[in-house]
Amino acid sequence: MLNKILQLVFFITISYTTCSCSHLWRIERSPPSYIFGTMHVSHERVWPYISKEIRQAFSSSTHVYAEFNPTDDTYWDDFLRCIVNRTRRVERSTNAATPGKIVDVHLMMEARRSNKTTGSLETPEYFCEKLFMVANSTTWTLAVDTIKSRVKNGTFGEPKMYEPEEFLKAYICSEFDDEYMENLWNTSTEFDGIVMRDENMSRRIHSLLKKSKKNRYFFAVGAGHMFGKREHLIVRLKKYGYKITRICAYEKLILKKFGCKKRKIMEGCIKKRLAPKGKDVN
Repeated sequence: MLNKILQLVFFITISYTTCSCSHLWRIERSPPSYIFGTMHVSHERVWPYISKEIRQAFSSSTHVYAEFNPTDDTYWDDFLRCIVNRTRRVERSTNAATPGKIVDVHLMMEARRSNKTTGSLETPEYFCEKLFMVANSTTWTLAVDTIKSRVKNGTFGEPKMYEPEEFLKAYICSEFDDEYMENLWNTSTEFDGIVMRDENMSRRIHSLLKKSKKNRYFFAVGAGHMFGKREHLIVRLKKYGYKITRICAYEKLILKKFGCKKRKIMEGCIKKRLAPKGKDVN
């Protein structure tokens, strides 16, 4: 009896120190849906270290939605139409492209290859309002044609972006929290922008969840929308009445590789076995 008790204590201790909250939230319904907090960097930098819980949630999904859907030609056509209507003469951007896809685009293209239903959480009009000053209509026409072509042949890339190692480590080690994110907003304009996007995306997610209780949704949204002292995306969805729980991931090898701190399970996380497609695990 004593040996069994000691074994149980040892097992609990090991689980408690190697399990930490992932960037995956479960929307508690039957079947469940998930929200994954992405990082807008090349997927080669982070995807190999994504926990199996996140991979399983993606694999079991039937519908995948991201902030925008690069695989939808209609989305780009609407975006370009808006750009043409609002065009201004500005200096053409000279950002060079880099091989690889950001995590969000990687997920959407994998979803398309797996014949999952894909969609966007934000409208073409929103991105038009946000980006129309970057280049004139001729430049955007060429850019959109290039994007469509690269999406079809699987070589869609993103402009090269600054990826500080500390930021990548914080993401991979699941060190993002409300305090961390609060320090990232440089201006009130940036803060107001993310608040508006939180509201719009939470409304869109709520609409999709109401539309069908049978679909298994996987929502890929920038991790910054899930943290902060404001009413972020998770808070807003809970106000709609959803029970949402952050999933605990077992990342022993990742913790070791990146020198992540071994922490106890964060408050609000659950250790649940994810359900295979078509089955729910309570």
